[in-house]
Amino acid sequence: MTGLVALLLAASAPSPGSALERLALDVSRSVGEAGFEGPIGVYVEGSPAPASRAFASLVMASLSSQKLAPVPVTARDATEAERIAREQGLRSLVRLTVSLEPPKLVVRGDALGTWVNFWSGSTPTRTGPAAAVVSSVDADLEALTLAGAPAPASTRPLELNLGVLARLTALPAALVIADLDGDRRAEVIALVSDAVITWGSDGKLRHRVELTAPISSRPTREPFGLLSVSNGKLIAWSSRRERAESFSWQQGWRSTGVAEAPTLGPVTFTLRPGFTSFAKELTWAGKAVSWPEPVQQWSSFNSLALGVSPTGMAAIARGQAPATQLNGVGSGSTLADLDGDGSPEVIATSARSTGEVDEVRVVALGAFESAQARSGNLNEVAVAWMKKIEGRAIVAASGDLDGDGVDEVVLGTWSNEGTGELLVLRRAP
Repeated sequence: MTGLVALLLAASAPSPGSALERLALDVSRSVGEAGFEGPIGVYVEGSPAPASRAFASLVMASLSSQKLAPVPVTARDATEAERIAREQGLRSLVRLTVSLEPPKLVVRGDALGTWVNFWSGSTPTRTGPAAAVVSSVDADLEALTLAGAPAPASTRPLELNLGVLARLTALPAALVIADLDGDRRAEVIALVSDAVITWGSDGKLRHRVELTAPISSRPTREPFGLLSVSNGKLIAWSSRRERAESFSWQQGWRSTGVAEAPTLGPVTFTLRPGFTSFAKELTWAGKAVSWPEPVQQWSSFNSLALGVSPTGMAAIARGQAPATQLNGVGSGSTLADLDGDGSPEVIATSARSTGEVDEVRVVALGAFESAQARSGNLNEVAVAWMKKIEGRAIVAASGDLDGDGVDEVVLGTWSNEGTGELLVLRRAP
């Protein structure tokens, strides 16, 4: 990179961890992992110009760090950009449109090889890789300023209530929230010892069924497992059992046999016998992904996912392994839209393994991701709401319990007496 280009990039680049920087890193990582070769042209359009210029500079800087030799392409439109890239002898081209769609900063486009075989017949054939590019982040104040948008109006503080849903005689190993009967009021399902227990949103016990899979040859001492519900089908796995089991809901859970593998939405996990975590190698929407560390807790919200390791390292990612992580995050953490604005908050607990109290924090998604980009600590992140609880939160799940369109969060806790509780965090009326 020439000194002039480096100076221009430094002058236009927002501060580390900004929304534009995180978006550029996400896009450039996707392009690099798709196998495109340099030199690679970069064409970015969007309005207003300051935001698109800043984003283009950041994408080029990130592609340059991957040694893909980025070259800016100036053109009237995306079609002309491809012609110019081909005339300049570039091997690949990234065509992007960046836009502010409050509360998101969104980029859409594609990446393609520019070599064309004109001898392939009556119609020239483009060869090489091709990929769609779609990503978004919560817009921060810097992105709003570059886009010429007014700063967001102040809102009243987030007001939440925390109450007890159920008391347990043993520790919860996994949680899930799902509407099983279509009444728009979800049920809470917990894996407790060797049983799957279901409560209504009012805390009344609805059903209990025992696991029947063979006992594991290497059972864990502490509780760990997975529950996943899709289309009325439940996948349940306990670290004390060799295999996952499948159940169907017919006014209660009925076993339908052994499940192939523990899955949670589009993610399939690999078991680690004897450990209270899944292997860091997982499959995400059919793609092999290696998370930085073994995964103890996983939560998803649309294309976002939060993964937490037993060491207290956590990260938010979109379909691929994160490059950085945040320290000090406990396994009782999840993503949830607590205020109904369509974007999730991060509900995070502490990473301590002992003690009589825990802290439940609610932090903005952008604040969490900015701290993650710096490889910071949870204690450095500003909180929108926080409360101490008795015991230690070890599992968490989110969903709309009462059908009002806003998520609630259920936390499973571990007390010093070896018993547990299910706590419900919900927006105050």
